[in-house]
Amino acid sequence: MRTVISNAEVDGRLVSVVIEDEIILAIDDRAPSGEFSAIDANGAALIPGLHDHHVHLLAMAARLEGVDLDALEDADAFDRALTTAAASAGDGWVRASGYDEHRHGLLDCHRLDVLVGTSKVRVQHRSGLAWVLSSAGLDAVLSDDIPTGVELDANGRPTGRLLRLDAWLAERVGVSAPSLQKIGAQLSSFGITGVTDATYNLGAGRAELLRQAVQSGSLPQSLTLLGVNDDERASIEGWATVGPVKILVDEVVGLDVDLLAKHIEAHHSVGRAVAVHAVSRAETVTVATAMALAGMMPGDRIEHGSVLPTDLDSLLAEGGVTVIVQPALVSERGDHYLEVVGGEDLPFLHRAASLLEAGVRVAAGSDAPVTSADPWLAIAAASTRTTRTGQRLGATERVPAATALGWYLTDPLDPSGPIRRVKVGARADLCLLDASLAEVLTDPSASHVRNTWVRGRLVYS
Repeated sequence: MRTVISNAEVDGRLVSVVIEDEIILAIDDRAPSGEFSAIDANGAALIPGLHDHHVHLLAMAARLEGVDLDALEDADAFDRALTTAAASAGDGWVRASGYDEHRHGLLDCHRLDVLVGTSKVRVQHRSGLAWVLSSAGLDAVLSDDIPTGVELDANGRPTGRLLRLDAWLAERVGVSAPSLQKIGAQLSSFGITGVTDATYNLGAGRAELLRQAVQSGSLPQSLTLLGVNDDERASIEGWATVGPVKILVDEVVGLDVDLLAKHIEAHHSVGRAVAVHAVSRAETVTVATAMALAGMMPGDRIEHGSVLPTDLDSLLAEGGVTVIVQPALVSERGDHYLEVVGGEDLPFLHRAASLLEAGVRVAAGSDAPVTSADPWLAIAAASTRTTRTGQRLGATERVPAATALGWYLTDPLDPSGPIRRVKVGARADLCLLDASLAEVLTDPSASHVRNTWVRGRLVYS
């Protein structure tokens, strides 16, 4: 079926855009003749669909099915939420996500036990890297063989805190597969037509859940995967695209520049770029140094780069490395950063404008569910650098809203490359707004998204 979007603002002029067979068939100043489904844009902007370059889809879906702690501002609200959830859980598990020790207070199994009694509770840290379990929860998953990552107190007893044991915990809890239908609908409402899932070491089981969601239509977005090993690439063909390989570094468990360089070299040797998780100053310096030792190749990425010293700029610019930033963190976590981040790191926190000025390639992702998946919130944060309470964090790192929008309009395999355009022959991944682009960018908000098409199919109206 042919669809015509008339009176649409495309690159500053009003045109009719014709969609057929998943592509943009024609763009003309006049509406075509013949039979078609018509949509009058009323002069509003039609732009390419947005692409989020860093999400964790299954974690997003799981979070929707549990207790969301992110909006709770203090320890009292946290306590009430856990107590209420445990009271209605029966013999099942209570899952909560978005725990933030700076707002919700320090947490271990003993504090949880006071709140939930004998209920089995697991609470995920907002970073997604750690869990805290109640004593009943620990009893349900632990055996005599305690894995590395289970924190022990001075007497050798578990504190309830687990670090980087997601897969291990999921296996023992017996997690049911979360539905991705709500996530697909939410992303569509934001004008998002594609995402890059940055989950580390995705594995066959989680990849199969994503395949089912894509092929059933529950997840209408185009999908690029980073957490796929080189020998798993063939199994992904047909329903997703394989991007650079995700590598995780963590200063908590130790940093080894030479070993990381060897890992990067190994992937480069088979033609695979790398996407390396690096948040802290120590991690970003380690990653940049390892990339320099291994040699950089097109497509290499640093995920997050939260504290990125300017000393690394020339190295990253010359090597063509892309930094995938999360602008929404300025808004969502900025007040906390201003309280706890040291003075030596604060000037380098979530940089944007200075990276661009230095010639470093930049693109954006949400890191959802760590932050909101709404790209318009991130665009607003990038252009104002304003925290939730109205304070400014790194005002000199502001960029125009149009620049931040551009970070979401690039190809998933070239995230800091040319901005995709609404043009004849392009795939019909489109987002129709409710006003001109200039008007929308003065107040970026998902409320301006009127329609979204993925491969020519209307997925949000």
